Amino acid sequence: MPEIGRLLAVDDNEFNRDLLARRLRREGYQVELAADGYAALELIRSGRFDVILLDIMMPGLSGMELLSIIRREHSIAALPVIMTTARDQSADIVEGLRRGANDYVTKPIDMPVLLARIQTQLQLRRLSQLKDEFLSIASHDLKNPLSTVLMAAHILRERLPPGSLMQEQYYEMLAFIIKHSEEMQRIIRDFLDFQAVADGQLALSVGPVLLNDLLMDIITDNASYAEKKQISIAAELDPACAILPGDAARLRQVAQNLIGNAIKFCEPASTVLVRSFLSGDQAHVEVQDSGPGLTSDDMQQVFNKYSRLSNKPTGDEKSSGLGLAICKQMIELHGGQVGVRNNPNRGATFWFTLPVTAAQLSE
Repeated sequence: MPEIGRLLAVDDNEFNRDLLARRLRREGYQVELAADGYAALELIRSGRFDVILLDIMMPGLSGMELLSIIRREHSIAALPVIMTTARDQSADIVEGLRRGANDYVTKPIDMPVLLARIQTQLQLRRLSQLKDEFLSIASHDLKNPLSTVLMAAHILRERLPPGSLMQEQYYEMLAFIIKHSEEMQRIIRDFLDFQAVADGQLALSVGPVLLNDLLMDIITDNASYAEKKQISIAAELDPACAILPGDAARLRQVAQNLIGNAIKFCEPASTVLVRSFLSGDQAHVEVQDSGPGLTSDDMQQVFNKYSRLSNKPTGDEKSSGLGLAICKQMIELHGGQVGVRNNPNRGATFWFTLPVTAAQLSE
């Protein structure tokens, strides 16, 4: 799947600029134009670009001078720059690469070559971002639980020599190890799932799904978690939603995330309500909590990658920051929609829809 990004083309020749913009836009790129180095610098500092196409020979602030400024403010990985230069300017190419250009194309521009080089830079930039994201997860979300797991394991090894009986306190330590290991496993799985969908590498395994049975299974699986937090889970499931096409494993992942989140953010003595119902040619699933609800800022970013919302888990639970973004991806792969609204009194309702075929409606 081609990477589509936002490009800035910098060239003092109006004909070259406009021609390049038309051809790139036909390929699906968003393209901004700058007629000189100063205009380009202003655009770079006020916006976000994925690749800069930079003419070297310009009056005023030259391409070389602009390149040096860009590299003082942005790394080679963060903002790729592809130079455009005449065929006989090999010295400029060497100097541009020395100053931090990522690549170059010669004029007159061979469009297939330029497109290939843009794609290469976009893919390298994305790989660098993935590396940074994984390092951030490893240092913040995995480091602490891993240290806790290792500490508990060392204590068990020291205090439980081979052949000794395990006391209750050590069973509790094993539960502690399992809990934190599952947290790390979920964080890694979320990261890999999100990237698989984004890369188009995740295919659904579609078959008949017993939707209400699936929801009841997840409610049962979360019963002890809810009970520990003194939260009750109620269900109102419409028999008309009994069977529909979908990937049962992925829909289970979505429902688990929404129900688990509802429990995570509810105060003790609260109730989580899980509903299913049919409306037109859509099956609806809603998970209503009685937590603090969402602010207007939360609403704008709630399904975004690594979004950090204003409300906090009531039991100090951890989160990968990817769960709701994955829910959106999974439901959209099914041809459905996902959303959230605040309740009239308190809390929020997260919902998703799934298409139901005409044959199912007649059953």
